[in-house]
Amino acid sequence: MRLSVPSRRSAFRGGLTAFVMVLTACASTPSQPVVDRLDPDTGSTLTVMDSPVELLAEATRGAAGDPFAYIAPFETDQMGKRALFLWMTAPAPEGATLDTQLLCDGQPLVLQPVEGGLRHLGIAHAPYSAPAPWSEQWYFQLTQDALKCLAGAQTIALETHVAGGGESQRFTVGSKNLAALKAFSTRQSPQ
Repeated sequence: MRLSVPSRRSAFRGGLTAFVMVLTACASTPSQPVVDRLDPDTGSTLTVMDSPVELLAEATRGAAGDPFAYIAPFETDQMGKRALFLWMTAPAPEGATLDTQLLCDGQPLVLQPVEGGLRHLGIAHAPYSAPAPWSEQWYFQLTQDALKCLAGAQTIALETHVAGGGESQRFTVGSKNLAALKAFSTRQSPQ
């Protein structure tokens, strides 16, 4: 049986419509703000945000200045032993060491630095990628209370100071850009 021209066109349109609907469904599927992934070298499970929270510098430092800093919590799970940490990064002048202070709605958070590198965290690979080679990275232990403060904050600020009294810089982010942080907070179980 041979299809008439209108029938072939209808079949083609129907197939095309189905194809477009599938593509649209794939394109409109939102990415998950929080994901679990396995560190293949240690066997630890990491719970991370899909992308870190971006903070913007309040004052620009000229064409060479990087106007962004980032923060992101992550959780390690080593055979049921869970630990919560905070990753932070900010641009540093060449050869300088930065001191940092993280503020949640204007109040300084007391964060215990993690010494000993990634192995001390029980992982072999960084939970987040450094945004630029000139960025300095830090890891801190994070309490549930500090995470709740960050997730519910109206404003988060990261202040960096070049050690020894050098220049300071302040990076901020408002609550409208903290949805992923809120999603991460709701996924955490009390420790």
